[in-house]
Amino acid sequence: MDNDIDSIDKKITEVANDNLDALEETLDHIDEIDDISDLQDTAKEMVDDCSKDDLKKVLKLLIKIARKEEE
Repeated sequence: MDNDIDSIDKKITEVANDNLDALEETLDHIDEIDDISDLQDTAKEMVDDCSKDDLKKVLKLLIKIARKEEE
């Protein structure tokens, strides 16, 4: 039973990493994408899944970007 659970966990992690790799590759071509709403939705989902500490890091980065845009 433990082997089945470990196997399922490993597969879930593998799929999640594949999805992150695909997202990262998409970012390399973002200038060619007209409609970025799917990427924005993905980013929102990722933020929703963040821990408080990770959310703090994300928000600090967004604040830094927003301040640069004001200059």
